[in-house]
Amino acid sequence: MNRDAKEPADLLLATGLHDRLLKELLRAVYKANRCYHIRAPLLAENTLAALQPLREKVLEEPATDLHTVRLMDAIDRAVRAAFALPLAPPAAARTTVGQVIPLPGLRRLRRAG
Repeated sequence: MNRDAKEPADLLLATGLHDRLLKELLRAVYKANRCYHIRAPLLAENTLAALQPLREKVLEEPATDLHTVRLMDAIDRAVRAAFALPLAPPAAARTTVGQVIPLPGLRRLRRAG
């Protein structure tokens, strides 16, 4: 992040693997907080609300990789830390209880030869 940025476009110092996603996140946060200049204050609720639809979009994308999911988790933790909010529960704790479905014996792997 560029602390000396004068415009939202100058916030990122370098491009990286998730450059487009980060720009989209910054734009969403800027709009959700109705920022009228680069130093406008941010509200925790608006910022987290802006990140959620993008998080869902990333998680629903078939080509999403583990690094992108970890980036979204890291951004969530950073935002919560910046606003001194409690961390969200891990993804495993947010999901419903799964069900184990036994496979019939015929579907087991058989050794060749």
